[in-house]
Amino acid sequence: MQISNTGVQSNAAEWLRKAAAEESIREKKEKATKKDKAATAYDVSISPNAGNSSEALVKARANALPEVREERIAPVKERLQNGYYNTPEFSKELAERLTEG
Repeated sequence: MQISNTGVQSNAAEWLRKAAAEESIREKKEKATKKDKAATAYDVSISPNAGNSSEALVKARANALPEVREERIAPVKERLQNGYYNTPEFSKELAERLTEG
């Protein structure tokens, strides 16, 4: 009986090719994952003065607004509370004003 190792060698070579291919695929996936993580990583910092400038900006804008005229607001508040804006009369009046344009 003669034993040949040719079959064993070809099987081993095939196994090594498959293992190398799998390793290559795994490495590519790892690199892609690292790139994705690097692309989404941000370093954000806010200066200590950022809050002060935001507060100053809000104050400046609030001071630039026109003065509130309570005599104009009071009737609107009353109509809201009474449900006037949900009535057919208001809808008709609004439609007429919009079509007059």
